Amino acid sequence: MSKAAAPSSVFSEQDLNRLRKLIDEDDIRGLVTRYAHYMDHGYLERMGEIFTDDIVCEYGPYGTWRGLETVISKFQHVKDDLGGKPFAAMHAGGSHWIEFIDPVHAVGRRQLIDFLLTRKPDENPILWLALYDEQYRRTELGWRISRTSLTFFWPERHQSDDFPGVFPGVS
Repeated sequence: MSKAAAPSSVFSEQDLNRLRKLIDEDDIRGLVTRYAHYMDHGYLERMGEIFTDDIVCEYGPYGTWRGLETVISKFQHVKDDLGGKPFAAMHAGGSHWIEFIDPVHAVGRRQLIDFLLTRKPDENPILWLALYDEQYRRTELGWRISRTSLTFFWPERHQSDDFPGVFPGVS
């Protein structure tokens, strides 16, 4: 029976690269978690911490929104339509898959369960089941979302003809 080897106290270049990737993945996952919380809390003024100035949001039946100011304005309209209170909706996500294109660009795919909390108790609170496809860019302020596209699956399907396409990292 062989003995377990203690890890080396010296990091190899491969170890350092892996650590960099893990740190970047954690930063991106934190970014999308804040995105959901800012939406649900109504902290729309903080969306500049999430999106690049040239953000493109492709939201299927809700249209394509371009630029940070437009996105914040559109989110404000949604918030107002839902009564203007925090947690009128709740965005639950998971299964976040991230692939790095280069040191400053990454793409991600993650699932969304969008709950509408203004519905009556006897109504289904699920508004949408959907999938985010996103592009991330490292800026001088950290990682930001530069493009986000939603593919909706339930209760209605809204998807492009080429969905799911070829996701980076898939052979």
